[in-house]
Amino acid sequence: MKQIKFSHWLKTKTLLAAVVAATIVGGAVTGVTASETSVHSTSSPTTVTTTATANPLTLSQYEHATATQLAQMVRDGKVTSQQLIQLAMTKVKRDNPQLNAVITMREDKALDEAAAMKDTGQPFYGVPILIKGLAQELKGESATQGLPYSSTRIASYTKPFVAQLQSLGFVVIGQTNYPELGLTNITTSKLYGAASNPWNTADNPGGSSGGAAASVADNMVPVATGNDAGGSLRIPASWSGVIGLKPSAGMIKGDSATSTMASFAETKSMADTQTLFDNMLSGKVTAEAAPTDLKSVAIAYSTKSPVGTPVSQDAVSAVNQAVSFLKSQGFNVKQVDSPVDGKALMQAYYKGATSSGAAANTFARSAYKRDLLPDDGSIMTYALFKASQKLTAPDQASYVSMVATAKQQMADFHQKYGLYLTPTTATTAPSNTDPAYLPEYVKKLRDIASLDSKDQMQLIYDAWLHGLSKTPFTQLANVTGEPAISLPTYVSASRMPLGIQLEAAKNQDRLLLAMGDLFESKNQLKFLDSQSTNGNTNGNTTGTTTAPTTPETSASSESTPATSESKPTKPVTPVVAQAPKVVYAKGALNLYKDVNLTQRVHHYAAKSRTHSRTFKTLGAAFTKNGALRYRVKGGYITANAKFVASLYYLQNPKRVRVIGQHGIYSYKQMAFKSSQRVRLIKKGQVLKIKAIRVHGQIARLELTNGQFITANKQFVIQSKR
Repeated sequence: MKQIKFSHWLKTKTLLAAVVAATIVGGAVTGVTASETSVHSTSSPTTVTTTATANPLTLSQYEHATATQLAQMVRDGKVTSQQLIQLAMTKVKRDNPQLNAVITMREDKALDEAAAMKDTGQPFYGVPILIKGLAQELKGESATQGLPYSSTRIASYTKPFVAQLQSLGFVVIGQTNYPELGLTNITTSKLYGAASNPWNTADNPGGSSGGAAASVADNMVPVATGNDAGGSLRIPASWSGVIGLKPSAGMIKGDSATSTMASFAETKSMADTQTLFDNMLSGKVTAEAAPTDLKSVAIAYSTKSPVGTPVSQDAVSAVNQAVSFLKSQGFNVKQVDSPVDGKALMQAYYKGATSSGAAANTFARSAYKRDLLPDDGSIMTYALFKASQKLTAPDQASYVSMVATAKQQMADFHQKYGLYLTPTTATTAPSNTDPAYLPEYVKKLRDIASLDSKDQMQLIYDAWLHGLSKTPFTQLANVTGEPAISLPTYVSASRMPLGIQLEAAKNQDRLLLAMGDLFESKNQLKFLDSQSTNGNTNGNTTGTTTAPTTPETSASSESTPATSESKPTKPVTPVVAQAPKVVYAKGALNLYKDVNLTQRVHHYAAKSRTHSRTFKTLGAAFTKNGALRYRVKGGYITANAKFVASLYYLQNPKRVRVIGQHGIYSYKQMAFKSSQRVRLIKKGQVLKIKAIRVHGQIARLELTNGQFITANKQFVIQSKR
């Protein structure tokens, strides 16, 4: 698998369509200033046209469709699978430079596979998908485990999980980012670098399936796969605002019934989640039917950290909000803490994790002909390897015993409480500047070989606590083999998501799916799209489960992550903001690398109105003191109205004067086809406006005579007379 080459455009022998898009250079949309005709040649920034469809699928329509809906479009002949892949790749190439969610792409192979695919009733026929780069190997593609010394390793065969995805009609277009060996709850590594959160690119999307969650939250694909051995699907689901199901042990094709790891995906639709689950079953264990009456299931809830660390007010509020909702629906909900000793559980869990260090050393010996050293990769990988060398048989036995005890305790617990509700995470997403391990522990881990086994394991626990304190609720389901789901029900005052987790008894996965359906049907799920569309920014607002029909901008913000030392803060009144789709510079303007506008990337000189620099906005961002910025390709610009303004009129200007050098055309309809031109309106003429209309992503002005003209401020300017 090759690394992404963003300059390489897509090609296929059988393609009947062309991608029509503005050329984006340095954050400026150069195609919108050339002429009035070039502005209105399409109804959206990216439109796939085809001789087979009268209404081509736009990038916005692709972004807001579920996988199930896209498959039906392909089956109905409304779009081809190749066109879907093109749209997905267009989205990845546009957004991935800011997110680093996707690490490799397989452009030509995906297009060839799509062209060769036959419709045999596959539920996800022709739908593009991204797979996690870790433990979900596809023959001939990268399989590094995130290890720097294994960077050239290629998979020799396709694993059953991925083969099953392909049999369902999915077309794999690439792999998503993850941390080394999937060992941390954030996505960053020496090999691939840090991923960024679409809600706020200064923050991390979570780990270890962080690239998958970020790509789904950003609408690159409707479904991206991941795996979960300690919360690796649910943690990024919580921090990125998507749905993350961890199935029961052994439930999914390719999974072992005795392993703590389960494979599945990040999604944004319960219909997709349900269909994927139904078609990925291994047959080793049976998923029991959900009760006919969900309200017959008693629910226990807790906001207490199982390892005794602080829990943020946002996490508490997320659970309290869910409890209020459930009670309003008639459920019996009672506050009850987990019966399992969380600290003892994690101490045992880390003993089991030492096997990852031993495995990493095998790769190191192959590459270097020696054992691992502290600087070869992650310091924790080295520490686990060293701990594995001193772990005794009684240590192994204590791990097995603790697992058995936890399983029995939770089985007994579920006899009374069918569901256990907690926050998915104890905080919202941490900043990418927040390390996985604090510096003082990194120093100690370098010398871990000198310690005895007991002290080694205590040091590993202490070093991991900085990260664990943010995500102490997820590991229980892995150790016990129980299913758990993270639902995106809450958005903080700082405009960041936080999920709630529902855990059920083993093999009660369908109960969790039914609960997800309930929350979705009652508009309790809050995705990034719905926040941008509806201005919802706090935990008390109602989300949306239906995709918007017009494209909206993804809002992002900068927030200060809570740490294990932080105290809950009183929620502040949120600032609601939505970026216009395209803005123009009123004069000279600077482009900055950072949201605080301290690292200048480029200076744009002042130009006349008709030739002013334009920027396609990728989102709205806020500094820590609340100043609004626009995120654009290449960085950030000010949102100050003195310097930038929306390129298109958003309110009826009543009268406009034509300022385009060559004038503008009026049209019979909003589509602006050359065959529907009525007349050429010369520069300087003043026109009366009846209303403002929206066509796709572009605003039009309706004249009092019923004809339509552009609403682009580079061609018409508001007039007072």
